[in-house]
Amino acid sequence: MLTDVASLRDQLWLLGHDETRDLQPRIDARALAVGLAGATVTELLIDQHIVVNQGCIYPSGRGKPTDPVAAAVLATIRSLSHAPLLGDVLREPVPRFAERVHALLVATGVLYEERRTLRGARYRLVNDNSVTWIRSEFVRRLYRSDIDDPAVDTLCALIWALNLHTTLVLPYSTGEADDILRTITEQIPVRAGPMSPFFAIPHIALGVRATIGDLATAPF
Repeated sequence: MLTDVASLRDQLWLLGHDETRDLQPRIDARALAVGLAGATVTELLIDQHIVVNQGCIYPSGRGKPTDPVAAAVLATIRSLSHAPLLGDVLREPVPRFAERVHALLVATGVLYEERRTLRGARYRLVNDNSVTWIRSEFVRRLYRSDIDDPAVDTLCALIWALNLHTTLVLPYSTGEADDILRTITEQIPVRAGPMSPFFAIPHIALGVRATIGDLATAPF
């Protein structure tokens, strides 16, 4: 995917916020945070810092990620005396996880703070074309089943896990888009092969859906 926003987590953040409404979340903020945690875990998996097996996360012993948020999540996983369940990591990967992600987006120049005299500060995209490009690549994947890009397929899986597609303007009905995204997610292991870290992506996507379902029934 050709974009100046390389991180899968950051791409999901951009799609999950409405640039026409002062970057308000398109879905429940707690659910979106679970999705962002899922994207972080996914990137740790793809970069082979962790292994996901039978619902548990195991550190691989590989070095520290350059991304500070991912590094904090990995440090938490490594600090435990047992392999944590995927759902536990998705619920609260590190303290103030969502705030850390937002701060990093500002620090890396994806967002900038716009100060206002009479009202509080708000945040804007530095490059409006970033989210436009990410969205167009996503829609192109919905149209074309012959595109072989594991990164795009992984983004599709997380969008499906969050039901984020229901908030986007798409050339398909919600039901049609849901069927396409489910198929893309299910086919990732077939495309990647059993030895690829992408093989576990559907499991993470299902973990995100299950964790959000738990949040929906949990007391505030």
